[in-house]
This record gives sequence, structure tokens and C-alpha cells, in this order.
Amino acid sequence: MKRVRDSETLVQEQHELKRPSSSILGISRSIAACQRCRIKKTKCDQKFPRCGRCEKAKVECVGLDSATGRQVPRSYIVHLEDRVAMLEKKLRKRGVDPDLTEGDLSNDIELTQQQEALINNNNNNNNSSTGAGIIDAGEQRAPLSYLGGSSLGISFAKLMFTAVKFQQQDNKSTTSGTTPNSGNIKYQIMDPSMSSKTAIGTIPALLPPKDQAQRFLEIYFAQSNSQLPIFHREEFIKAYFEPIYGSLGSNVSLASNYSSINREVLNSNIQENQTWFWKYKEQMESILSEAIAENKENPDPIKIANSIVVPLKYHRPLYFLNIVFAISSSVHHLQYASQISEGFRTSALKFIESVYSSPDRLEALQSILLLTLYSIMRPAVPGVWYVLGSALRLVVDLGLHTEKSVASRSESSDSFTLDMKRRLFWCTYSLDRQVCFYLGRPFGISEESINVPFPSELDDALIVRNDDSIPDYSTRSSSMPSYKAVSISMFKMRLLQSEVQRILYENAELPRKFSSLIDWKIDCDKRLDHWKMSSPKTQRRMNCEFNLAFFNLNYNQTKLALHGLSPKNLRLTVSDYFIVNDASKEVIRSYSNLLNNRSINYTWVAVHNLFMAGTSYLYSIYHCEEVAQKTSLQEMQWFTSSCSKILNSLMDRCDAAIHCKDTFEIL
Repeated sequence: MKRVRDSETLVQEQHELKRPSSSILGISRSIAACQRCRIKKTKCDQKFPRCGRCEKAKVECVGLDSATGRQVPRSYIVHLEDRVAMLEKKLRKRGVDPDLTEGDLSNDIELTQQQEALINNNNNNNNSSTGAGIIDAGEQRAPLSYLGGSSLGISFAKLMFTAVKFQQQDNKSTTSGTTPNSGNIKYQIMDPSMSSKTAIGTIPALLPPKDQAQRFLEIYFAQSNSQLPIFHREEFIKAYFEPIYGSLGSNVSLASNYSSINREVLNSNIQENQTWFWKYKEQMESILSEAIAENKENPDPIKIANSIVVPLKYHRPLYFLNIVFAISSSVHHLQYASQISEGFRTSALKFIESVYSSPDRLEALQSILLLTLYSIMRPAVPGVWYVLGSALRLVVDLGLHTEKSVASRSESSDSFTLDMKRRLFWCTYSLDRQVCFYLGRPFGISEESINVPFPSELDDALIVRNDDSIPDYSTRSSSMPSYKAVSISMFKMRLLQSEVQRILYENAELPRKFSSLIDWKIDCDKRLDHWKMSSPKTQRRMNCEFNLAFFNLNYNQTKLALHGLSPKNLRLTVSDYFIVNDASKEVIRSYSNLLNNRSINYTWVAVHNLFMAGTSYLYSIYHCEEVAQKTSLQEMQWFTSSCSKILNSLMDRCDAAIHCKDTFEIL
């Protein structure tokens, strides 16, 4: 009874203290300690608008806004309530009852001038913005994509900056002597793709000279776009490279070592003084000259570059170029300081809003996939799991995961756009399966929901816009070598890894044609061996210098998952132990060669794979006498020391490497 009376008294007091505006809006807000009390770790009495301790100290009482990460006065909600009440009163005077208004008022707000200009610039390319008939034509006017629906009003770009800003504040509290709580430490260990170092405070990188930019593009198209063909080569050059740097050099190969770039579709006649890089250099030199004339000591080029106002038409090209530069410098990350890649990513994020709010939703998907790819290569904030989730939702929104009939395909897209939809779906699928296979998490899109053929294996030079003579490029073949031989091979590997994950680790049913798990494993082994035999072996077939070591790594990692311990395979046979032992050694040997060549591209993925290979190697020796008898002490010392050496080389790039190395050395 006493508890009931206390509750009634509390309700009565709250009713007496309730503001008129609160009764109008019915706003409820969570009660939390103010920032000052949290930092000092003292109990906050949560008085309003200032707590007792802040009142006594005569300082402003601030809290942490959960949406933006900013420190705001705890009374700011009161101000907003009063403001809303006043506006509602004005609406009622004009005959509008806000309580009866239906729909999303944000759709009636006019676009800003920049967004209108962005839409006008993209009207010519609007064919690819209608994803499988799901996006209504009437919604093309306001292309802003929001997570959880447009009524939420939080764009993907704002969420990106919020996540990074929270991480930056955590870093500041750590460096100032505040020890992160155990929950934060546990979280960092659980998600190896997140970094405790990356923050929005990273200095943005300067736009590199044209020669260096072309070198970055060569690396990206040979090593990254060959696995995940996010970009159509000629479209990338035309839409993003040429507006910034002008025509591409004649001796530059973008996964075109044994073929030619289709320069007929490019704007090769663009004048150098019409490019943004030319204007960028002129402004930089002008400001530097003024600073020198005014006797300013050591003018900072980076501050000068950040002060330059970039015209809207260059925002999209600069986003894509900078994030590609970030990925390219991460391909051989041991050859570059980590700040270089982070600087390019920071420069790219300045322009992400223009890309993500583009009316071309395939372009928006490309922008997220590139962030996902960067997050796989380097620990970042937010981690790959969260960025990939945004890409998966957009894929489903656009209907890219299914093609129900030939008629619907031909009605919704031209042959060029159809192929772009397919390649972007399979890029998203590949990233999803790769990440979930490594982290042991459920897939974002189930296999049963997918009905999309592979994209065309033709070289990009043969896939052009507005060619009505070819209804479907996937039905055509050519003797011309193509980098997409790598792409298709990797897509097939992700399908195999997906099957292994579902059956052995997610308790999925065996296909009916198999009478037992052993029969399925034998068949899966055969398909894996066939994949290895049929994967590209020469640069001529791949049309680029893709690193063949990654085929070997994927093969042996899948062998480990297939024959190692799993919920469906709790007791290993002698044959399993030997396969696990051999596959583990191959993984360690491959990473050792990559380290010697300074070619390790995926940091936290490499840490995960090495730790799994190292522990599996030791497990096979410890638990199988036959394997132990055939393993010499010298061999075991080489593989264990190599594993520790590689993990040690990644410690300054990936937080997870520290814990994995310590644990492995204990074993």
C-alpha cells in the first residue's frame, strides 16, 4: 500500500509541475545524469532545468544528445516544446488543426537549392533510379533516402557522422586519462571491424596530383573492382575522373591490360583548365601567395584546401574519387601510413550527403558499398556490420534481389541498367556472405529470396548505354579477356561459403539429394576442388594483375570451415584432422608470403583468418596422434612463429590483433 501511495503522490506532483506545452505534445523524455555528474562519477539529483551540483557550481547543466552526440543544455527540450506550442497556435489561427494533420509533412517542404541542382544534373541518368518498379515516379522529386522510412528524417550520411563523432568523443575521454568502462572494451573485442583510433578528427587528405590519382585507380580496378565490380570502368572515368582531372592517360590500364578502354564514350576532349583540379590548384596557389605576401609564418596547405568552397557539381566525383583513393592505399596498407587512407576517407565523407541523396539510387548504393569495402579492409567507425546493413536494406528496397520474369526485366530496365543492377546485387551479396562467414552471423538476405543471375562476364568496353540491339548482356560472350572472370569466380565461392555456413553452423536442412551429412561433405569437397581448378590462373584471362593468392586463401578457409569443428561436426575423423592441418598451414603460408610482399589488404579479416588457422593447426596436432607424428618440431615452430609475426605486424592497424596475438602465444 505504501508503494501505491508513493506512486500516486509522484504522479500528482508531476501533474502539478507539468508544463502546458508538455500536455499539448505528450512528450516523455528519459531521465539521465548530466554530463558534469557523469564525468565526476557523482550522483545526479536530475533537478530541472539544472541539477543541484551544477546550480551550486553556477555552471550550465548539459546532457548528451543521443541523436547527434552533441552536448546540449538539459533545458533545450523545454525551449523546443514552447516553440512547437507557439507554432501550433499560429496554425490554428490559420484554420489548420495540427492534431488532425495526416501524412509526412516533410514531403511538402521544398528541396534546398543544392538538392534541386543535384536533381537537374542527374535527370539524364534517371533511368537507373527506378529499381524494379518499386520506387514510385512521384517520389523522384525528393530522392533523400532515410533509414526506417522518410518520416524518421535521419539520413544515412548524418548517421555516419554521428557514429564517427561518438567514437571521437570516446577517444578524447581515453586520452585525457579517463579509462573506458569494461562494456566498451568488450564491445571492441566483439566487433573486430571497428577501430578505437579512427575518428572524424582525422585530417582530410589533399587532392593528389593526376599521376598519383591514376596510379591509385590502377590499383583499385586491378585488386578491388575485379573482385567486386561496383563500377563500370568507362562510366566511372566519364562521370567521376574526367570532371576532376580531365582525360585519362593513354598508357593507364584500369583492368584492361590485354584490351582497350572504350574511349568513344568518354569526354576525352575536356580541356585541362576546365577541370576541378586545375581550379583547385589555382586557388591553393593564390591563397598561399597572399599568405606569403602578408608574412604569415608557415601557412598550412591543408587548412587552405579545406577553406576552398567546392561547387556542387564536383561533390559526387570528389566523394567517389577520395573513397577509391582510400581503398587503393589500403590494398597495400603496409606500404602506406594508416593516416593516408583515413585522410582520403575523411575527405570523401565531406561529400557523402550529395551522393546518398542522389536521385540515382544505384549510385547511392555504390557509395555505401565502397564504405563497406573500406570497413572490411581497415577497422573503421562505424564497423562493416552496420554499413553493410544499410546496403542490404537499400538492395531490398530497390528490388535488386529478385527478377521474377523476363517480361518484368525488360519493362523495368534497359540492358545496361539491368547489368548494373545485377552486378551491384552480387557485390552486396558477396560482401554479406564474406562478412557473415567470418563473423558467424546470420545472412542479411536469405538464399530462398534470391532470384538473380550473375552479371555479364563481358569486358566493360563491350557494355554500353542505349544499345537497343542487345536485350540482355548476360546472354552474350566474347573472346576478349575480362576482369570479371575474377568477379564471377568470387561470387561462386561466396555461394559455396554460404552453403557451408547454413548447413554446418545455422542448422539448415540438407538438400534432399543427399542421404547424409557425409555425402554432402564429399560433394561439397568436389565442388570446392572444381572451383579451384576453374578459377583464373593467368593475367591474360583476368585482364589485370589480380593477386592469385586470394583464390588460395578463400579455398583453404572454406576447407577449414567444412572439416573443422562445428555444431554439426563435433567429432573429427583422422581425415578431417589432416585436412584441417593442411588447410591451416596453407592459410599461414599465404599470409606469410603476403606479408613479405607487403600486400596484405584486409586487416581485421586477416587477423580473424590467421587466428582461426593458427588455433586449428595447434588443435589438429594436439588432438590427433597421427597428425602429431607427421609434424616435426621445426615445422611447428615455423608455422607458429610465422602466425605470431604476422599478427604482430597488424597490431598497430587493428585492435583485435593484440588480443589474438596474446591468446595465440598463450596456446
